[in-house]
Amino acid sequence: MKLTLATRSSALALWQAHEVARQVTQRTGHATALLELKASADLDTSTPLERFGRTALFTAEVDRAVLDGRAHAGVHSLKDATTTLEPGLALVAVLPRGPIEDVLVTRDGGDLTNLRRGARVATGSLRRAAMLRRERPDLELVPLRGNVATRLGRLEDNELDGLLMARAALVRLGLLERPHAILDPDRFVPAVSQGIVGIVARESDADSHAAFTAIGDGDTLSAATAERALLRELRGGCNVPAGALARVHGDHIDLHAVVLSPDGTRCVEGVRRGRAEEAAALGKELALELLAGGAADLLALARP
Repeated sequence: MKLTLATRSSALALWQAHEVARQVTQRTGHATALLELKASADLDTSTPLERFGRTALFTAEVDRAVLDGRAHAGVHSLKDATTTLEPGLALVAVLPRGPIEDVLVTRDGGDLTNLRRGARVATGSLRRAAMLRRERPDLELVPLRGNVATRLGRLEDNELDGLLMARAALVRLGLLERPHAILDPDRFVPAVSQGIVGIVARESDADSHAAFTAIGDGDTLSAATAERALLRELRGGCNVPAGALARVHGDHIDLHAVVLSPDGTRCVEGVRRGRAEEAAALGKELALELLAGGAADLLALARP
């Protein structure tokens, strides 16, 4: 069987798709091909994500290719995928989780404490912006979207003093030589499923599922299930001022989650521990705890 994988055409998305293809061929012997697509959010990089008025901004075109049969599966950065997939689709596997942390990329490698007062720091993420405002309310936040090269270019042109981005992007694109500081994930709690590559296929296409489950990682799937269940219950999307991190220890999961006001001045936070086999229930329970503590009001502040 030759398996076609749909993917966005950005450098990071292509790294993910090529890695899935490599592992599938190595593990199962199936040949693979890539179907490269442009996402709507890739075509419009000036509009803030929260103003698009719909979800699946980075995944809809890829999922559509899977549903209409042009591809056997779509490869996603799972943090971009909606927590409720389109009818007929299923998350069939995830690769072992990559780096979870956010990083501050600068020209000299300084950390948050080294930035001058009023320094200009860019991010397109409401979560990172809120967490940065909580830590350094004196900084000037600059909204910035685009691929990794575009964002790094703005830093090189001296338009910015720093960028917030995922450490996984630097690792996967071979950019670790760029000066950066890793941010504490207990304070800068990652986005739901940050660092996870997910594989989405048609529920009815059982013939291809075995090839993808052969490369899947069970612990990472449990972590993703807990985090995605939490975000689903919060009724959040891929760009909200909320973070969650599930750590799997044997047959148990420790789940930490936080919801902030966009200005970073208010926060609802919680932790739960439960059995890995009950990951979805664990995520839902913690979400209900956060909602009871006022998380819905904080999320409402982030909606346009």
